[in-house]
Amino acid sequence: MKKYPLTAAQNMHYQWIRKYGTQQVSGLSIVASLQADLDFNLLEKCIRMEIKRYSCMRVQFTRPDSNGNIKQYIASSDDYEIPLRDLSNMTMEEADDVMQAWAYNTIDGADIPMFEIFMVKLPEGYRGFFLHMDHRLIDSCGVVVMTNDIMALYTHFKFGSEMPEELANFEDVLIKDLSKTKNEKRFQRDKSFWDDILDKLGEPIYSDIQGPLTLDKSRRKHNNPNLRSADIELKDLFVAVEDYKLEPASARTLYEFCQNHQISMTNLLLLGMRTYLSKVNNGQTDISIQNFISRRSTQDEWTSGGSRTIMFPCRTKISPNTDFLSAAQEIQDMQNQIYLHSNYDPQLIYDEIKKRYHTPDNTTYESCYLTYQPLTAKMDNPYLKDIPMHSKWFANGAATKKMYLTVSHTEDGGMNFSYHYQTADLNEKHVELFNYYLMRIIFRGVEQPNLTVGEIMAAV
Repeated sequence: MKKYPLTAAQNMHYQWIRKYGTQQVSGLSIVASLQADLDFNLLEKCIRMEIKRYSCMRVQFTRPDSNGNIKQYIASSDDYEIPLRDLSNMTMEEADDVMQAWAYNTIDGADIPMFEIFMVKLPEGYRGFFLHMDHRLIDSCGVVVMTNDIMALYTHFKFGSEMPEELANFEDVLIKDLSKTKNEKRFQRDKSFWDDILDKLGEPIYSDIQGPLTLDKSRRKHNNPNLRSADIELKDLFVAVEDYKLEPASARTLYEFCQNHQISMTNLLLLGMRTYLSKVNNGQTDISIQNFISRRSTQDEWTSGGSRTIMFPCRTKISPNTDFLSAAQEIQDMQNQIYLHSNYDPQLIYDEIKKRYHTPDNTTYESCYLTYQPLTAKMDNPYLKDIPMHSKWFANGAATKKMYLTVSHTEDGGMNFSYHYQTADLNEKHVELFNYYLMRIIFRGVEQPNLTVGEIMAAV
């Protein structure tokens, strides 16, 4: 079997594991279930077929070499345990708590399967499966594809629906991805783009959701009153989760604004987040937020699985005199440029920053991270569309990110704002306050896009 190096997206996750000593920063867990009497023997058959069809699930990793590097390969074995776990005698809240504990389990080691999958019986008659998988093998978009494919197989065998089309081969897409990284001209263009940002804007500066206190603390610790980066919390990596729902009518208001002004939802969210950070950091105009990009533009990229999500700093300097719509367009322009250079390894950006500005180890310029997930985990299948579904993403238990917001669509047309936050410094009140102001900022701007950013900060 052929062995391959990691892609930039996979390496990003691996470097977290290697640097911070925890596999949990790189896991992905979900339950997908239907309120129906599923045939578990058939479901197990479909899951086993999926492991063969969706070859990213069979990716395994070698032991690190003398330089700490690992390689990946696709295992041929199909000897996977798919047990049935019965949680039906609990409340749904209790069952979710049990599955959350499963999500905290560490998948670590060389030459072993990097996923767990259980069939589950849940309360209220829900039946389905729970997946816990290394983030280097799959991202949230890939999970949605996998979920739909498993259930398409199920309805094919159960009801005679058409056999789902073959999924793209992970190895073929991987080879194409790796070939792009070997393109020296492309690499130099990407490097020049990120170097030019530093040449133009200089060193970034940290902005915290709690205001200037975190940066001030780091400045005292390092005895440097001009320090612009802040220490990452490493002693206590535990994260908690808070979800806030946005009703369908309110969500439609945001969709319509984005459509009418040709602004993506991601960029509207980034504008709301950076405006709050500016407000609580004494009007700071230079704000950086880590934004995750999916990088799925072709059918093969959509259906091959793998981890295609990679994060880059969205850094903008926006004057308080800039009107809301123009500020959104500035962010969109920056994000469009970033997307053109998204094959670059983001670690190289911070290597360059460290070389230029001699930043202390284990410090960062960003307190907030964003993922916008336009797909729901809903099983997109005509045989199942009217059956109630219970799906839930679970926290991995540990993270080096202070606050990570995932925004997704709900089945009823609303939106879910899911905050994963380090409990070492943050609590539910901090997150509730952030979400409260985020909503006020965004809706004030959407209703009156001619208002300046400064006016909106003062009004909310």
